[in-house]
Amino acid sequence: MTVIRGKQLTRFDIAPDGESVAIHVMDDEARPATLVLPSECLNELMMTLPAMVRRSLRLKFRDSSLRVVYPVGSWEVERSQTPGTMIVTLRTPDGFEVSFGLSAFELLRISARIGGN
Repeated sequence: MTVIRGKQLTRFDIAPDGESVAIHVMDDEARPATLVLPSECLNELMMTLPAMVRRSLRLKFRDSSLRVVYPVGSWEVERSQTPGTMIVTLRTPDGFEVSFGLSAFELLRISARIGGN
């Protein structure tokens, strides 16, 4: 197995056809290296990264209550093409963005919980 000990993420590239992504890093000896993945792996990566960050923090600081909390810079609620679903997009001031599909009932539950505090 090849092990690349990355020291720094430098950039990413998307193939012109959108079929793959290249994640460029600088290794621990200041040499450039690249990990190329099929674009289908991006969703798996996004779903895995929060758990990786949470576990790393908890092990590093020996505190099971730690988690990363991002400030919200802006948000948007829009209709989805799926009936009964709204898309809620949250953005941080530095450009991180994530969208969730929520039903009207889930939005009401959130509103009730916020109003109840």
